[in-house]
Amino acid sequence: MTSQFILTVDVGTSSTKTSLWTDAGELVAHASSAYNLHRAEPLWAEIDGDDWWQAVCETIKSVLAKSEVDPVSIAGIGVDGVGWTLIPVDSEGTPLRSAMIWLDRRAEQETTWLKSLPEADELVNLDANPLDAAYITPKLIWLKKNQPDIFNSAYKFLEATGFIISRFTDKFVCDYTQAYGYHFFDLRNEKWDQQAAQKIGIPIEKMPRLCQSADVVGTVTEKAAKQTGLTPGIPVIAGCLDAAAGALGSGVVKPGQTNEQGGQAGGVGISLNHVLVEPRLIFSHHVIPGQYLLQAGTVGGGSLSWFRDQFGQPEVTAGNLIGQNPFELFSRQVEKSKPGANGLIFLPYMAGERTPLWSSIPRGIFFGLSYSTSRADMLRAIMEGCAFAVYDNLRIAEEHGVFVDEYLGSGGAIQSAVWCQIKADIYGKPFVVARRADGGVGGHDLGLFALTAYGVGLCKDIGVCVSDLLPSRQIFEPSVENHAFYMELFEIYRSVSHNAMDDFAQLDVVTRKSFK
Repeated sequence: MTSQFILTVDVGTSSTKTSLWTDAGELVAHASSAYNLHRAEPLWAEIDGDDWWQAVCETIKSVLAKSEVDPVSIAGIGVDGVGWTLIPVDSEGTPLRSAMIWLDRRAEQETTWLKSLPEADELVNLDANPLDAAYITPKLIWLKKNQPDIFNSAYKFLEATGFIISRFTDKFVCDYTQAYGYHFFDLRNEKWDQQAAQKIGIPIEKMPRLCQSADVVGTVTEKAAKQTGLTPGIPVIAGCLDAAAGALGSGVVKPGQTNEQGGQAGGVGISLNHVLVEPRLIFSHHVIPGQYLLQAGTVGGGSLSWFRDQFGQPEVTAGNLIGQNPFELFSRQVEKSKPGANGLIFLPYMAGERTPLWSSIPRGIFFGLSYSTSRADMLRAIMEGCAFAVYDNLRIAEEHGVFVDEYLGSGGAIQSAVWCQIKADIYGKPFVVARRADGGVGGHDLGLFALTAYGVGLCKDIGVCVSDLLPSRQIFEPSVENHAFYMELFEIYRSVSHNAMDDFAQLDVVTRKSFK
């Protein structure tokens, strides 16, 4: 074993994953810990910040025990986290309420107010992002209006990554890849804009210090060391947005390269070297200085998990008996269904939709069900529908002259070869899964390793570090025939989606009445 190690912590929506690496990028130990997502109201989505920290502590202790590595040998710690999350804390870093995460859309009225401002277009241009309830800005306004005592007593407003960093170091920071959640963030000049914050009604002094993702912002405190089993004094970098870490870990290291992520949330991240304002999409810094990510974010990735939970008991039971993941068994069934899923189209709006619809009211649809529809058809339609949702955004990027040559896949969906082929056929471009020497694939943890190693001086070039750790590429080439067929289906998908919006709105009104 080498004498130095890197610890990475990925704070997700449903679980925290911690990994310990050698300085050469070899995975030594891994652990994960799940927690509950609380939905007290239909549009609310909260996670207790203390649950997050407890999961971090548990997983760190676990990887240390598994590896038997002396914490003194850890050269640095990196953290990534979910975006668009608001956690108000006091001067000690103690959460004043549960975190409102990216799935939380309670601030619809506050978003409408923001859009009514004469300066609304200026806010969008300043931050290069749309005004939507998922972002942190409307959540701040909701907090100010509905829980003024918490708003006024808050010492700092933190996001997910910054909160965990504060627990490690007692420092309050926000890296550039997370800052785009605030519409008073001057994305071009990388600073908080006093005038915009004042117009919205946010005290700028309550905002944390901005910094680059790879900056070392502090070290592990005595208190954090006791809670985690670490040694005081370990350097901690500012960290980043999980999507940015995922893009880096899939191999997106220079402008023009593109990450396609498939998991609980799906989407793409296209690296650019210039700012592009397209309110139907998402725009943020990349972790590599001088690069940005034009992003699309969909919610459909969790549709397959929904199917498993509601209708997948046979696969769950069989998987437990033979030691296989239920999703592997789903993929085998999908192979029995032909492209187009026997005329079945699925709209994966199970929790509304982010880009490009930016609406809480759409819902999932199976369009084209018949007596000949099989279980395999339904599973294939889900996979195709999730890819159509992403492709809907790619067409918008192309309107701005942003074209993609190949897609570098990441996330849990890349474990399914049939899903990867579906994506290649729908996108019409090669879909690439870059693999590590040990057969593993890139992702959040690998990207975060490279970022942390660079931040603490164990590597000189982030891009070279990632490329060296992904020596092999599995390429799924698109079928010209299938792509042409899918383009016809996509037009139907888009038509159903757009034509159903009025009905979705009416359904939302009726449903709300029934719950009162």
